[in-house]
Amino acid sequence: MDFKKIENIFLLAFVFLNVYLLVSYINRTGMQYANSPSEQINIIREMREMGIQIPGNLSDDNLDVHYMQANSNSLIQDNVNSLENQAGSVTSDGTLYTSILSEPIEIEGDPSEGVTDQQLEKLQSFVNSPSILFGDQYAFLRYDNEENRFIFSQMVNGAPVGDGTSEISFYYGRSDGDIISYQQTYAGPMQQQGDSVEVISAKEAVEFLFQSNELSSNAVISQPILTYQRTLALEDLSIYGPVWLVPVTESSESRVLRVNAKDRTIISDPTESNDAIPEPVIDAEDEPDEEEDTEPDQD
Repeated sequence: MDFKKIENIFLLAFVFLNVYLLVSYINRTGMQYANSPSEQINIIREMREMGIQIPGNLSDDNLDVHYMQANSNSLIQDNVNSLENQAGSVTSDGTLYTSILSEPIEIEGDPSEGVTDQQLEKLQSFVNSPSILFGDQYAFLRYDNEENRFIFSQMVNGAPVGDGTSEISFYYGRSDGDIISYQQTYAGPMQQQGDSVEVISAKEAVEFLFQSNELSSNAVISQPILTYQRTLALEDLSIYGPVWLVPVTESSESRVLRVNAKDRTIISDPTESNDAIPEPVIDAEDEPDEEEDTEPDQD
């Protein structure tokens, strides 16, 4: 047997195998490059082709945020008597205060045409006055065109509580331009829970809404806001998680879309659906025992 010839055959086969593997690797690398984000369908470009207007400074940064805990409290009810220049009432559960001002706040200009710095300065000054409880914790969030109200939200870790559970609403009178009443809710002090979590970017939130068919052609998208929304409500405490709030105007009508910034899911407006706040799950073994039906002893 010619071992030298066999050795040359194996050597040649080895060379061809390496050449084949090298060519396969180059082709595979080329396919990966062709499928890179720069070569994939540009979702933002597709949205613009449909006439959807997007903020020019839409961020693609992924932030790290904490879930927050707020303990149940009666802080509004306990402090409402300290308020000045108004008459008001608190709901039976102590969570909502409604005020009628003795001196209206005069607002110049129509906020539905664009909120001005002068309007915000006047309202923020009132929020920081003794006429508002815990006002130094609230900052302007947005103007609601449908309900004609300026919304100030409690700030937590630099983000507003955007679900209505901790906000001040000033109701604007279109007829005279005055604000004669406001409503306030207050979640109370909050504490961080666990480690921080990475959330999707504002750009990803908008793209997700588009891919979920939540945006129609010619829609106008305002700057998304990373907010906190109550995701769990228990008797003694509430847990708040990160939610992207995306204001959208379609056919001259405004609405707000919400995207869970952690799980990338669409969330119902908490004012429209109780599904926005899941009920706590109680295991069967943790349920309290039913009281026995006993009759009092008869004398």
